[in-house]
Amino acid sequence: MRSDIIAWLCQGDPSIIYQVNRDLYQKEDSVLCELQMDISKDGWGAQLLKLQNENGHWGLGYYQPKWTSTHYTLLMLKNLGIESSESIVEICKKVLDEEKGRDGGLSPTTHRIHSDCCITGMFLNISAYFGVDQQRLNSLIDYLIMTQLPDGGYNCRHPRYKVQHGSFHTTICVLEGLWEYEIQGYNYRLQEVISARKFAEEFLLLHHLFLSDKDGRVIDPNFLTMHYPCHWHYDVFRALDYFAISKHSLDPRLAEALNWLSGKEVERMFPLSPKYSGIMHFQFEKSGKYSRINTFRAYRILKSWNLLDKFDDQG
Repeated sequence: MRSDIIAWLCQGDPSIIYQVNRDLYQKEDSVLCELQMDISKDGWGAQLLKLQNENGHWGLGYYQPKWTSTHYTLLMLKNLGIESSESIVEICKKVLDEEKGRDGGLSPTTHRIHSDCCITGMFLNISAYFGVDQQRLNSLIDYLIMTQLPDGGYNCRHPRYKVQHGSFHTTICVLEGLWEYEIQGYNYRLQEVISARKFAEEFLLLHHLFLSDKDGRVIDPNFLTMHYPCHWHYDVFRALDYFAISKHSLDPRLAEALNWLSGKEVERMFPLSPKYSGIMHFQFEKSGKYSRINTFRAYRILKSWNLLDKFDDQG
C-alpha cells in the first residue's frame, strides 16, 4: 500500500482512521477499540450523535425527513463504524416495537398492511450491528425469507404489486442486512438466511453487477457512480464493497466491475459523486476527484482480493 496515500487517509475523519486500521492493516483489538471510541468523540459520528433528540429519534421521527430521519442516521452511524451504546440500542428497540407491519417487516406507514423489504433489510443491518436482542429480529428474518423472489432478488414493490424481477436497490439493502445478521452471531433460521443471501448474490452476479443478462448493456448509468452515503441507492461501488466485506471469492463475473473501478482512480485516489437530492444533516465530503472515504473503500475492495499491490505497481 502506498504510504503517502495511507498517510493522507489518516488525516481524515476518525471513522476513516479506524476503518483503515481495521480493514487494511488488521490491527489488534486494543488499538482498534481506542480508535473506534474516537468516532463518537469527534468528527462525523460525534456530530450525528449530538443531533439526537430527547425522545431518542433524529429528525421528525423514524422515517421523516428522509435523510435526517432516525432510520438513515442510524445507517450512517453504523457505516461509520461507531460503537454501540445504550441510547442507540434503545431507539432501535423502539423502532422495532412501534414500526412493524402486520407481516413482520418494517412499515413506516400508518396502514401497516405491507412492509417494505428495502427498509426491512436496512434496519436488520442496523439492528444486528448494534446488538439488538434476537427475539426482536425474528420477524424481520421471517419476512425477508418469505419475500425473496424466484430470481433470487428482492423488490420493495413486492408483494403490494405483482413483480417478477428483483430490484438492485432493494437486493443490496437486504444482502447487507443478512450478512450483518450472520457475522454478529444470530442463529434464528440461520441456514435459511445463508441460503437466501447466496441466492441473492447470484442475482447480482448474473448481471455482472450492472449489465443486462439479455444483451450485456449497462442497465442504468446511475449504477456507475460513487456516492457516499448511498442511503438506499444501488451502485456498482457499493456492490463491490459488499462482496469484499462479505469475503466472497473473486468471481470472474466481478471482472467488469473491477475494471470499471480501476478506471476511476486519479493519482491513486478515487472520486466522490455529487450527493443525492434532499436535506442532509451535513455533507461528509465535497464531491470531486479526491475523496478519502471512497479511496479507503476502493482500497478495501482491492485488498480483499489481493489486487492492491498490483494496483499500486501500475501507478
